[in-house]
Amino acid sequence: MLSEASLINSPHCVVAVDPGLSGAILKLGRGVFTLYRDFKSPAQIALAVQALTTGDIMPDLVAVEAVHAFPGQGVVSVWSFAEATAYAKAALCLCAPSARPLEPQPQAWQKWAREFFEVSRSEEFDSRTLATNLFPSYASMFKRVKDHNSADACLIGAWALQLASNFPTPKLPPAA
Repeated sequence: MLSEASLINSPHCVVAVDPGLSGAILKLGRGVFTLYRDFKSPAQIALAVQALTTGDIMPDLVAVEAVHAFPGQGVVSVWSFAEATAYAKAALCLCAPSARPLEPQPQAWQKWAREFFEVSRSEEFDSRTLATNLFPSYASMFKRVKDHNSADACLIGAWALQLASNFPTPKLPPAA
């Protein structure tokens, strides 16, 4: 059964990114739940990635939501968003080069979340409520309207860990 405890204590560790300055970055698994958010600059995003990928517990997965521009978005906002995403991806490549990269489309992890929480397609997708249900000990992190980005990072991380539980374990060559 997937729960807060099973995700935090997963044998896998993921760094999950909901891109952008208003986004969030989560490290989840192997006894860790750490969330960075409310970035003021792209450099803060890179520093958050660095902080989450150093120490004793290295991620074996990195999941960065695949994002794109929307019709009607201004050039400056698209550029800012793309720059923040690029900083996160570059920092992950440098700080966690051996981690398995995942780049889920929003539809993929949201479909998983809808199925897991039994939310029909006719119902509004409310990532803050879903993340609160999945991580009740961290509910205070999902109270503000803008915390949907933190909730998204948490759901992306849960999706990645659920996917990782189905990855085949690589076979090591015999010792010489």
